[in-house]
Amino acid sequence: MIGLGLRLAISGREAVIRLVVLTAAVGLGTGLLLIAVSGINAVNSQNDRYAWFLTGNPGVPSGFANPPVKSREGITPETSGSTAAGPLWWLLRDDIFDGQVIYRVDVAVTGPSSPVPPGIPRDPGPGQYYASPALAALLETAPASELGDRYPGPLAGTIGDAALPSPDSLVIIVGDTPAQLAQAPGAVRATSISATPPSGCSGDSCVLGLGIDAKGLDLVLPVVALAMLVPVLVFIATATRLSAARREQRFAAMRLTGAVPRQISVIAAVESTVAAVGGMAAGFGIFFALRGPLAAIPFTGQPFFPGDLSLRLPDILIVAIGVPAAAAVAARLALHRVRISPLGVTRRVTPEPPGAWRVLPLLAGLAELGFWVLRGVPKAVPGQVQALLPGFALVMAGLVVAGPWLTMAGARIMAARTGRAPTLIAARRLADNPRAAFRAVSGLVLALFITTVAAAIISTQDAKDGITQVGGATASNILVDLNQGGFSRGAGYEVHPALGSAPSATLLAQLRGIHGVGAVLVLYADPGLTVPGAGKINGHQERDQAGLVSCAQLAKIPALGRCPTGATVAAVSVNIGDTDLATATWPAAHVSARRLEGLDALGVFAATDGSTRPVEQARTLLETAYPSASGATTFAEASIHSSWRDVMYRQLADVVILVSLPIAGCTLAASIAAGLADRKRPFSMMRLAGAPLGGLRRVVALESAVPLLAVAAVAIGTGFGVSAMYATMQLAHPLVAPDAAYYLLTAAGIAVSLGIIAATFPLLRRITGPEVARNE
Repeated sequence: MIGLGLRLAISGREAVIRLVVLTAAVGLGTGLLLIAVSGINAVNSQNDRYAWFLTGNPGVPSGFANPPVKSREGITPETSGSTAAGPLWWLLRDDIFDGQVIYRVDVAVTGPSSPVPPGIPRDPGPGQYYASPALAALLETAPASELGDRYPGPLAGTIGDAALPSPDSLVIIVGDTPAQLAQAPGAVRATSISATPPSGCSGDSCVLGLGIDAKGLDLVLPVVALAMLVPVLVFIATATRLSAARREQRFAAMRLTGAVPRQISVIAAVESTVAAVGGMAAGFGIFFALRGPLAAIPFTGQPFFPGDLSLRLPDILIVAIGVPAAAAVAARLALHRVRISPLGVTRRVTPEPPGAWRVLPLLAGLAELGFWVLRGVPKAVPGQVQALLPGFALVMAGLVVAGPWLTMAGARIMAARTGRAPTLIAARRLADNPRAAFRAVSGLVLALFITTVAAAIISTQDAKDGITQVGGATASNILVDLNQGGFSRGAGYEVHPALGSAPSATLLAQLRGIHGVGAVLVLYADPGLTVPGAGKINGHQERDQAGLVSCAQLAKIPALGRCPTGATVAAVSVNIGDTDLATATWPAAHVSARRLEGLDALGVFAATDGSTRPVEQARTLLETAYPSASGATTFAEASIHSSWRDVMYRQLADVVILVSLPIAGCTLAASIAAGLADRKRPFSMMRLAGAPLGGLRRVVALESAVPLLAVAAVAIGTGFGVSAMYATMQLAHPLVAPDAAYYLLTAAGIAVSLGIIAATFPLLRRITGPEVARNE
């Protein structure tokens, strides 16, 4: 039987074409599956390489020392994992160049056994630095006045890949003296380099928005993985059923000539396994061919190293064994009617209609999520995963299970409301076999559900975190050097430490002398000074810490607000990102302009034309003058950096949408083409009986469009319902409808799907000729 199955798989033109098409479809699906799995592994690998940045971070569990880390260059830091007798002074902060974040680590050794960060052979000495390859290249090409002057001293070497999350990462490790860092705000003494990735810290305790925290990796990433894998698995399942009806008829004929069910099962399994093994091999080829280009796509906001898109041994074994095994099982299940009675196939007996019980899994998934809405999700991340992930999975499975019943209901409604022959034929065919009809659009239905959930949750998160900031071009034109690091909680407001002494006349002259820089404003410190804030705390008006500004200077930068008439000094809030500053009128301060010159500075504002050169030259001057400050940024840069988590999750959501929609289109195209091939003889008989080709096209269009539109409406509605429950549970914010881009994307997806259906019409003409109608 095995030999006969192999001969049947390659004997005849039709069999070879069927084998090639099936192999190509399974290969594409397997390649997509491997890419999705390797993408999940890449996110975890990239996240792990953020671990050393969290050295000294209070959000990382204490007492965790990393083992020696061998970099990709073979360099093993000798003391990176032991409890060192000589602690290492450590200060992590961020810098910016042309909108790109630079992670800067200042270190100072206190003994010969001080720990060493990964990726470098030894700690840099005072005045030396190690830079990542991308930053080293940038330092060579950018003028020193825009970047290099921030890091005086020689380049000691480049940082190895073991310490870099991405090939494009801009990282620098600067050597200082212990005396310098001992006076720097935020510096810590580290006895070991952290090996705990950002997933080991919780929420806001993670520094600088590095990587994905525990909640994102354990809850968000599994949902993303589920949303990517399910459409791929549906596509593979659809591919393994290509030409199912034709094979069913052929095997039924073999049963009628005396073949027993076991023999038919073996032949079917051999045919399917041959195609699945070939497709599985082709899938691995597709994966390795696309791994390099895919690594350059910034799925998490940064590209991956090609090696990050890797497959573990369990992944390889599951795919290599699972795909052929699944194909053999699918072939056996597809022969259920043949095994029971071949007469039911040869006479084309109508299968039993799907029952209403099929909606129960969908309702159960919604009920499971609704239960946690009423009760409240667990506070621990593992508990949230156990509570929410089964609900999402059950809803997605429920849509697939309920699809045939919804298709049948749509067909019956269509039949009751029309008298046209093509519509009645399509309705009858849908009602006869709604499972096959829905199978063609199941991938797209899941893609629409995933798109709806992603878009709705992102819009809600944006609404929750959104703040009104300086708008228009001004967001990129005002450079602010405001010390916001290491602040403590005061009496109802945040106390920002001063930068230090007020900028000298020389520094102000240098700033104003930069081509593209206009006015410069100094925010002076006055301890205890506050202004009314934008919100309330426990029913009391919130008050923000404020600084003093000269009204003469403020008048030159109207985007930062104005002074009352007749005032010479005004009090300005330091929470500059939370207000529409252009319309603000700041309260007058009873301080003379002459007294300001004796006060320390809270911050410095420089108005630029927004181009790279003046912004970076001014930033370099300010950071050199105030090295302990958090770094000068524009309003736009500060906004992006403060919402790093949302940006990363939005990037992942975009990836899910861009992956699921094309896969759904492939599933639809494969299913329609296979359905036409299986029904070419009935359609040919109808053409010989006088049915116009246009009528057959309407039949094909309705058979695909009705289940698509009917179940898509349910999927989109379910997506909004699930999003609303998630927003209530996790975001504590009412659901906010997505913007116009979502509706345009959804409409475009449906329109493209209808276009795929229309693209099969030329095939309908070719396969319904008179020669096809002959008896076989």
